[in-house]
Amino acid sequence: MKNLLRVLLAASVALSMAACSSTSNDSSSAYAKTDEGDDGMVCKLEKKIGSNRMHRVCYSVEEREQMREAGREAWTRMQGRNETGGGDL
Repeated sequence: MKNLLRVLLAASVALSMAACSSTSNDSSSAYAKTDEGDDGMVCKLEKKIGSNRMHRVCYSVEEREQMREAGREAWTRMQGRNETGGGDL
């Protein structure tokens, strides 16, 4: 019985160490991997919120610019609402 516990403990430690060595904390390298094809699509590896898995997302250059502009506009709207003048909600 003691030998079985020792084997199980050794196996779990070995599996844990193998799992830790296969993960990468360098997310900047994952975001730096871009692929631009002939069709104008740009693909990146991105993490979704709440997940550690990387997903490949592809957008055209035009779509990326639209998303960036929408983000800027939303940020500007949010900043305008945070004034302490008691404005409309």
